[in-house]
Amino acid sequence: MTRFACYSDVQALWGRRDLGAHLFPYVSGTYQSDPPDVHGGTVEYPTLSGLWTWVTGLAAHSEATFLVVTALSFLPVVVLTTLALQRMAGRRAWWFAASPPLALYAVYNWDLLPVLLTAVGILVVLRAPASWSLGTRLTIAGAAFGTGAAFKLYPALFAVVLTLAVLLGAFDTRIADRVRHAALTAGSALGVVLAANLPFALVNFEGWSSVFRFQAARAIDASTLSIWYYGLLPWSADTGERTQHLLNSAATGATALGIVTVLAVMVWSARHRGTVDWVGACGAALAVYMLCNKVDSLQYALWLLPFFTVLRVRTGWILAYLAADVAAFVGWYRSIYYDFVGQVQPVWADQALAVGVWGRAVLLACLVVVFLRSAVVRDDGGALSPAVDRGWTRRTVPTPAS
Repeated sequence: MTRFACYSDVQALWGRRDLGAHLFPYVSGTYQSDPPDVHGGTVEYPTLSGLWTWVTGLAAHSEATFLVVTALSFLPVVVLTTLALQRMAGRRAWWFAASPPLALYAVYNWDLLPVLLTAVGILVVLRAPASWSLGTRLTIAGAAFGTGAAFKLYPALFAVVLTLAVLLGAFDTRIADRVRHAALTAGSALGVVLAANLPFALVNFEGWSSVFRFQAARAIDASTLSIWYYGLLPWSADTGERTQHLLNSAATGATALGIVTVLAVMVWSARHRGTVDWVGACGAALAVYMLCNKVDSLQYALWLLPFFTVLRVRTGWILAYLAADVAAFVGWYRSIYYDFVGQVQPVWADQALAVGVWGRAVLLACLVVVFLRSAVVRDDGGALSPAVDRGWTRRTVPTPAS
């Protein structure tokens, strides 16, 4: 399998998480602490991902058929994502539809689901019918990001950014309107998250919390493909409790600091430049999360594709990141193959992996700045200027009196 860099969590977790037993997730789930693991038909992802695996698993009786059913269920997801991006950015939607990450990771994990909801959330704000009120747009966008967070946590960042943008005056000038619309945005996002999680937490708290306990206890090792492992070798190779605690603390602190910095830049821009570029801030917060978090899995490249499409990012940045990601993918699985056959000397796969890991890290750091400086594109692929955006993306905010 790894000789050809071919892998899917969908197949791997079928047996590892006992999905073939068709147990309703989280309700019968349990947590194992040594080594960290989850049981009872529960996957190590938020509740809606677990429900999706359960529903699609009902039609499958082997890991092969589960992969096929999952792939078929993702066909409308890919189509809808492409249409949403095309509605916003025209032909730039090819950055999603024809990209290497889509080919490599469409059925690698379940990440296409939050990607769709990310695209829908942005679309509703930027390109919803003119008859929809601003409150309706923001409520639906918040719900989309909240639903995405119930599949994978990262879209919660976008709900936070959008709420802050509303408060900063991205769409309203009156303070009362800002507060009301911010409450609608945050309330709809939080409401969906609670609706997707609270019933499971009440029925079986251990099964529901096993997801978070498992992810918190996951060791930072070579498989995380993060800067914390590869940048601190050989110390980071220690799997001892103290070392792992320090690594996790550093990753958590750096991620929080980076996200707060992005939000601070957005506030500064609103006060001193009079603009609130919330879509770019969402992309920047995501890039910080991918760079600083304890895990930067290969399929996370899918998360960036909506921002490569919707934001006016230069082609060179996109191609460079896609090339680094392919290098990481091929290098990682080819190096596993060489290890399996007993190759102990460094080979080209190790160099490809190094290029991929560090290339992605450097580019993510650059993309934080690139996203913050990038305008949203028109549906014909051009840059969106404040004069033609109807006030939904960039709006001049009154500069506070000195």
